[in-house]
Amino acid sequence: MNSTFSNQNFRFYSLWLLRLMLIAIFLYHGLPKAIFWSAASEKFIGFGLPGFLGPITGIAEVIASVLLLFGLYWQAANLLLLFIIAGAIATVQLPAFLADAKKVAGLERDLLILVGHITLLAFNPKVERVKAPQE
Repeated sequence: MNSTFSNQNFRFYSLWLLRLMLIAIFLYHGLPKAIFWSAASEKFIGFGLPGFLGPITGIAEVIASVLLLFGLYWQAANLLLLFIIAGAIATVQLPAFLADAKKVAGLERDLLILVGHITLLAFNPKVERVKAPQE
């Protein structure tokens, strides 16, 4: 087997899987905020943030996730989601961890999401997978 073939396909499918997982995470968390505005506002107020940011964040998460799903404006979508997760780390996860070191799981998860988006920014999602060489 051609090693270029297997390495290129591994890269293609690895990045595809990473992209799908990040999309699923942001849709899972963004849809409720985009639909249930009052609950999203209350949640953000509970974090010490302005309530209006809850629905706006949810709508941004959904739109960016859909764009990322279809590979449209993928750099802008990744950057937007990267900034949202960085904001969650700075305003929610890091303060929670500093207040109680047992709350490390949320911080670890969000840091992995952050690194995932940085990784996706490094690669164009429209790169085609390599077809097997004809023998």
